Amino acid sequence: MKSMHEYFSQDPFRSFYNLDGLDTVVLTTDIDWAPDYATEVVLELVAQAGMKITAYATHDSPLLKASTSFVEIGLHPDNTRPDPIHRFSKKLPDLMEIFPDAVGLRCHRNFFGQNISDLAKACGLTYDLSSFLWRQPFAQAHVDYNGLVKMSYVWEDGIHVDIGEPLDLSRIPLDDPGLKVLNVHPMLIYLNAPDDDLRRGLTKGISDLTSVPRSHFEDHIYKGYGLRNLYSDLLNELNRRGVKTVFARDIAAAVKKTGS
Repeated sequence: MKSMHEYFSQDPFRSFYNLDGLDTVVLTTDIDWAPDYATEVVLELVAQAGMKITAYATHDSPLLKASTSFVEIGLHPDNTRPDPIHRFSKKLPDLMEIFPDAVGLRCHRNFFGQNISDLAKACGLTYDLSSFLWRQPFAQAHVDYNGLVKMSYVWEDGIHVDIGEPLDLSRIPLDDPGLKVLNVHPMLIYLNAPDDDLRRGLTKGISDLTSVPRSHFEDHIYKGYGLRNLYSDLLNELNRRGVKTVFARDIAAAVKKTGS
């Protein structure tokens, strides 16, 4: 019987598959129009842990632009609300004007199809991370028909609380082989939410979340054990295990390094 290394010997992304135990993780965050003071909480936790994170941006953010030493900025277009005239065609170019160094995307609510893939390729992007495989072992990357590297993430905070998972590290899939791309949302971490009802209630009816003052939320930050605590414990556990964090773009770049 072949070993796992033999099965993946021709896969350019194999070094990120944790085939010998957990050694590499990709931390990501979907900004989802969060104000910078909320995003800052996520970035501070990551920076304090000495790690890297890939942030998928929905709007201009001075904080993200000032944090590129440990933050990769990707694009997070909202294709669920196509422009009445341009449909999807301007979503990515408009974000590219704000973040011209971006090389990857994750679409809001994972709204991605062949047309978006072709638009991403036309914009010069090299990878997409819009596929979600909840707690799936052996998550892999592959090169799509148009040369775009496709990856999947396997855990996120929002789904975790939506389906009623306990806030326990044992429920985060760290020990199976495969890509370990783990995602959080700034508002959930900022609020230390124990579920998503807190965020939904506080943001209901708000049309421009980016402009909401801190005072609207600060008295509602959850004082018990919430998602901020869980994320902090996760980062500590990764450090305890000596796990390395990489940007999503580093995985996509493996194709060029191997000549595939």
